[in-house]
Amino acid sequence: MNDLEHLLKLASASDLRTFSKDYAHKNEGFRQELLTFLDSKYVNKNEKTIEDYCRQMRGSFGFTQKIGDRWHSFIVPDWYLITSRANSILKEGDKLLAIGNANAAASIAVEFFVALQDTYDEDCLSDDYDGDIACEIGNSCEQAEQLLLKSIKHSSMSKDVVQDLTKKLNDISKTSFSHDLNNYFIFDFDHMFLQVSQTTMSDDEQLNMFDTQIMQHAGQYDQFVYVERKVDMLRQLHRDADAQAELRKYKNLPEIRTLVVNDLISKKDFQTAVQLIHEGIDVARELGHWGTVRSWREKELEIYEKSGDQSRQIDMCSTLFVSERGSMTYYRKLKALIPANEWKDFLYQLLSKISNDGSGMFGQSVIADIYVAEKEVDKLYELIMSHGRPRLNSLNRYAKHTGENHAKQLLDAYEQLLKSEARINVNVKTYHRIAEAMSYMCQLHDGKQAAHQLAEFFRQEYRRRPKMMEEIKQF
Repeated sequence: MNDLEHLLKLASASDLRTFSKDYAHKNEGFRQELLTFLDSKYVNKNEKTIEDYCRQMRGSFGFTQKIGDRWHSFIVPDWYLITSRANSILKEGDKLLAIGNANAAASIAVEFFVALQDTYDEDCLSDDYDGDIACEIGNSCEQAEQLLLKSIKHSSMSKDVVQDLTKKLNDISKTSFSHDLNNYFIFDFDHMFLQVSQTTMSDDEQLNMFDTQIMQHAGQYDQFVYVERKVDMLRQLHRDADAQAELRKYKNLPEIRTLVVNDLISKKDFQTAVQLIHEGIDVARELGHWGTVRSWREKELEIYEKSGDQSRQIDMCSTLFVSERGSMTYYRKLKALIPANEWKDFLYQLLSKISNDGSGMFGQSVIADIYVAEKEVDKLYELIMSHGRPRLNSLNRYAKHTGENHAKQLLDAYEQLLKSEARINVNVKTYHRIAEAMSYMCQLHDGKQAAHQLAEFFRQEYRRRPKMMEEIKQF
């Protein structure tokens, strides 16, 4: 006996489980005794009720912390402790499910969402700059979701308990809480509820649920999601006419209108598709949604490209080009559509319709890019110098494309700009920017000599700036 006790102390839990399982498979008497022992110890002798587990989950949301200073302090939920404790209880729910107590496991999961709703406050994320709190809550939500979905599919799950839990989830789905979770990219509660409802609700009940969600999300950016879900279900039920009616009902939502338009395009009903697009443009204009207007015009262009209507392709490309204050994409499309002998006149008439200051983001200008592509060096030079004193970024990007005739004027402009930079700004970033610009000077005709002369000036004028001397030593 002493030898057995000694060996049992040495054996691992895994070894003992493996032996017990294998021996029970071979010996029916041992198997029955083991089942009786485990059942009495871990199932029937478990005195906790479902309410006990739910109370335990609610209690885990009571952890708080004090923030602020001694003059202005606040008590707020301690989400790190809350989620840590809740996760432990959810893991206990996994163990309950493993021994066939699906009712308790599912109740724990649903109680997590009930307690989270009662504790959650949108303000709790106002200082969550790095998203850590949202991530912790989201991970716990996913763990609860997995436990719930496994539990409701378990054979031991009671129908009455399922109905009661579904009602609780339905109540939560009607509040702003579920929208907040999704809005902050924490958790898609409605998608989880959809999966539960597919198991527990009739078809009509699910469709009514979608109607409720569509109304709840009216005017919100994600309303179309619930319309799409209802349409998908109607199609699965082979109720195609009802699905089409639902799409028509909510066609003022851009995403739904896009579905209808795409369906018409696939059927080559281009005329009706364009009509719907024009209606969508009118709606978007009334709302001031100019990005949506642009998207509809791009879709209209797609239709003309599919139908081979070149005249309307030109009109729509021109409209998009002007509305975007120039676009290389539509410049290339138009150049491919317009006859070569008409191209220059067409292009410059088009360019006259857009305002241009010659700068653009970080010195990039679509107009300048077009002049580069068209090899219009004189017009490019005029554009660069249009302010009398060009911007440094514009010089760096476009000066090399202007040819030899304008090199001297551009090098003079470089010299004035860089001397001004060196005089006004004394920091390492400025020195690097000056050295970078001097490397661009070298790309111009006689630019290397000009850069060297400028460097000599700097070495005389600013010899006590070692960081600057280091940056320009190559010139």
